[in-house]
Amino acid sequence: MNDAPIVIPLSDEAAVVIEQDRVLFTRLVNGARMATDVIGVPLAGVMKVEPGVLLKPVKYRTPEHSSSHPLTFELPAGPAVWIRAAYDILIPTADPRGLAAEIERRRHRVARYGGVASSLVWEINPRLRVAGPDGYEPGVLPGAPLEPAIGKWHSSAAAPIGPLSPGWPAGEPTVPAALPYPESLPVVSETLSNGVRFSVSVRRTFLGFEPVSPGVVVDTAPTSSLSEPLAAWHVVRAGTVRGAHRPVRWCAADGRTEIRTELVDGPALWLWGPVQEWLVCTPRAVELADEVRLRQGVGMRFPLSSDLGAERRTWRNLSSTRPVDTPAGRALPPVPEWAPTAPTLIPQGCWEQCATSPAP
Repeated sequence: MNDAPIVIPLSDEAAVVIEQDRVLFTRLVNGARMATDVIGVPLAGVMKVEPGVLLKPVKYRTPEHSSSHPLTFELPAGPAVWIRAAYDILIPTADPRGLAAEIERRRHRVARYGGVASSLVWEINPRLRVAGPDGYEPGVLPGAPLEPAIGKWHSSAAAPIGPLSPGWPAGEPTVPAALPYPESLPVVSETLSNGVRFSVSVRRTFLGFEPVSPGVVVDTAPTSSLSEPLAAWHVVRAGTVRGAHRPVRWCAADGRTEIRTELVDGPALWLWGPVQEWLVCTPRAVELADEVRLRQGVGMRFPLSSDLGAERRTWRNLSSTRPVDTPAGRALPPVPEWAPTAPTLIPQGCWEQCATSPAP
């Protein structure tokens, strides 16, 4: 399952998540990840990934900006992976060489294609990426630490990394056709098989149990829902999931409501952005993809005037989502090369894109 999120529990209430291009800490509620908009540690800024053994237990507090709330736990002595970025990250695991090799594979993919916050990282320190015989690869910084600053560490030999996942095909910015005014667009929703409701308002998407009121411009999520601005989705595709797969479990902002998305054989809507990915299995996948894309164009053409609006806040925090000015008019940005070419929440080969799906 290339590039799928790797969730490693660190305690009953905390886990570290390794995604395609970043590492972050998350709170766990009954084993479900708490939803967060924290970017965490971009793999573009990682200087070293090393397998080894932590020789003594160590108290660990999550570094600033790596999680939405500070988390404190004890890392046990034993096999682990050390990640050196602006600070040390230690990840206990039964297979440190395998996990380190997988993180390195993802780190090399980021060096070649890019990733969340990568352009900012390389602008600050261009030595973190260098040209190699097959394209860009991670740079080696002179004077990098030889061991973590916390705990006692014994390094192990590295394992070879596997092939890199492909990059997204080059695309052009999309200039929307005639767009309606925001006031004319109703909330569109679909209740999924387990009672979770997927809703699309003028500016946001929701997964949860509290419906969004029709006719209301919404910029905050009900506490029993997940929420993502429409501006934050790069990929909006309808397709087909093949086979039944493990459901994705989230905990909503209220800290107690579990939101479970079932991944079953049949039509599905795939939404992917720099910091979030949803796969919503529904017979209305094609229709909902059209509704999302329409509202993305409307939000770009008629953003909330305040800098705190959903669109402007997203464009400021995630540079890859910013609209592009073209001779034909303002356009939605193309999908970045570092985006996955298929959902990462299911194994490779289990997704088929719908031929009638709208442009990304």
